[in-house]
Formats: sequence, C-alpha cells, structure tokens
Amino acid sequence: MAEKWTRVEKGIRYREHPTRKHGVAPDKYFVLRFTVDGQKRQEPLGWASEGITLDKARIELSKLREAKRTGAGERTLSERRAKHEAERQAKEAAKLEAERTAMTVGQFWQERYWPAQDYKAKGSRVTEQGLWRLWIAPAMQDKPLAQLSAFDVERVKSAMLKAGRAAASVKYALAVVGQIWTLAVRDGFASGPCPAKLVTLPKKDNRRQRYLSAEESHLLLAELKKRTPTSHDMALCALDMGLRFGEIAGLTWQDVDLERKQILIRDPKARTNRVAFLTARTLRMLKKRKADATGQLVFPGRGGVLMDRISHVFRHVADELFNQGVNDPRQRVCFHTLRHTFASWLVEAGTSLYAVKELMGHADFDMTQRYSHLSPEGLRAAIGVLEQHATPVESAKVVHLRGAE
Repeated sequence: MAEKWTRVEKGIRYREHPTRKHGVAPDKYFVLRFTVDGQKRQEPLGWASEGITLDKARIELSKLREAKRTGAGERTLSERRAKHEAERQAKEAAKLEAERTAMTVGQFWQERYWPAQDYKAKGSRVTEQGLWRLWIAPAMQDKPLAQLSAFDVERVKSAMLKAGRAAASVKYALAVVGQIWTLAVRDGFASGPCPAKLVTLPKKDNRRQRYLSAEESHLLLAELKKRTPTSHDMALCALDMGLRFGEIAGLTWQDVDLERKQILIRDPKARTNRVAFLTARTLRMLKKRKADATGQLVFPGRGGVLMDRISHVFRHVADELFNQGVNDPRQRVCFHTLRHTFASWLVEAGTSLYAVKELMGHADFDMTQRYSHLSPEGLRAAIGVLEQHATPVESAKVVHLRGAE
C-alpha cells in the first residue's frame, strides 16, 4: 500500500503513522521538499513525537532557502548533518589528542600497561613491579608519555649503575621501558622509535659463573634435608632436572608421570612446553611426596598456595656453606646455581650442547653457548678427526706415473 502524503504548504508535507498516536492525533512524519542546483530534493525532518512541529519545519525550510539565495551555509539538511558530524569528530579527535599529550608515563603504567601483564609469570611481574617502583617511576612517572626521551631513560640507567645494580638488571629495566613504549605506540599514545633503543646498554657480563662440585651438592642437600625438607626436594629438582624455581613451584601432580619417569613443564619462561626426565633419586622423592599429597601442587606454599620465592632457609644455608666473603654476585651460590650446575655437569660429561639446550628449555642456542667452554675435549676430538685425514698411511702403495721423470 502506497504511503499517503499530505501537503501542508509549499515545501512541507507529512504522512501519518498508521497506529501510533501523538496526543489525540496520529503521529506525523514531516519532510521538506525543495530544489538545489536544478534538482528536486526531499529530506526528512522527523516525527512530531520527536519534537518536530509545523513551525520548526517552516524555520528549517526558511534557513535552507536563505542559504540557497546567499550562497552561505548549508543548502540541504544532509549537508548540515555532515557538517555537524565533522565537527563532532573533530572535537572527539581534539579530546583524544589532549588525552594523548597529557597522559604521563605513570598514568599509562597504571591504567594500561600493568593491567595487560597478567599473562606473565608471577616472578616476572614481581621483578617488573620492583624495577618500576625503585628505578623507572622516580625517573619518569610524571613525564608526558609523548615527550619521553632518551635522556629520561639515561636517568634510569645512571641511577641503577650508581647504586651498584648489575648490568643485567639495568638491561631488564630498559626492556620494561621498551615494552611500555611499544604498547603506547599501539594504543596511539606515542609514536616514533623507542627512546630506550637510543641508550647504550652496559656491556659487562653478569651471568652467573659459579656451579657446584658433586661434593658441594651433597653437602648442600644434606644440610637442607635437616632444616627444610621442602627446600631440599625443590633443590633436587633444580639440580637433577635443571628446572627453574618458577617451573618447580608451578608443578602439579597431573604433570608428573611416575610410570614413565618424566614430568611436563607447562608454560615455561621460553613459552614452549617441554619434558624433563626423573633421576632415580627424584623419582623416589616424588613418590614419597605423592603419598602425602593433599592438593594439586607438588610443592605447595603456606596455605596451599603457589610459592613466589624459595624459602629464606635456603639462602641462609647457601650463605653459610659457600658465600662467606664472596662479594662478586657471579660467584655467589643461589637457587639458580643448581640449574647452572645441572647444565655444567652435562657438558663436562660430553653431552652435546643441542641436548643441553633442549633439556634446559632455552629459547635460543646463544643461551646454551655459554657452557661451550666446559667441553674442550669435544673440540679436541673434532681436531682429532682432521688429524686422521692428515696422517699419511705408511702401507699405502706408491704409484709412479709415466713421464713423471
């Protein structure tokens, strides 16, 4: 059925809603009819129930006719709506730009960066929170993010080095700044290269060099067993399977396969799951713990929750046994020394670096390469292969070629 339009006067007409009322009369839908550039146009104004009246329709039509006569202003309702939308978008863009330029590093950390870090391991979050609170925030939290410069990052580096912090810690802090910047660029709060990339990183090698001898490992395990059985068992996992503390703390019984003598390491630091293999003594230890287990965690903390750090008793024992008078952090024994010992023993026993890489769960081969100096015999054996080719065979027959004399 065709719609029925009623002409009110020149340029204005309406149609009635078939059922809806506005007051006692049917609701009316008003439109304007006019000519622009020789083309007839019809544009809607709206319903009476939305506030459109005949007087308002007359006013709007008068404005359009005046704009057509003078050439100033919008000649159609669609032009006017487009102008208003453009103005709205411009205001919104100006508001966003003002927010962008006013956003400080501290605000961005609190509102956007930190809430997005839940996917990281608890140990990583604790470390990053500490770096932010102690070093990054004091140097740049009040700085507008868009104005962050290499000078601000240099302040973080200088403060940490002046306080005697390790080069690796400085690199970690600058990496956090880089992550903040990357997220800020993604979200439109910053642009251009990361200021942290313009800062020269310290070159000192702060990787731990100390590892235990077999005798020292026996001494440590014996002392731990007397004082804190749980720390003893966790240390055994690090020493015999090369596990990180976080991997050990996060172990659940569903990841432990006592029959096949292996465990599954889920969501490790390198982000690729791997399998670790049980030694005879780790197998005995886990069987005993399994018999006494009351929850899912293999090594539950107090209250059955996930541990976030090794017991202070471990640190006391390590200090008493090995760290007296040792000031170089690279030579001090800590829980991570046990993982380092695992790899060192394997390499010294002739295990290939590739196998060590897989067992350690290293993300790339460069991390495993640090142990290559512990395997000189492997290099000597490689040269021995060349020696075999270079040594003449005494029993070989000499063939004289004609015309050689």
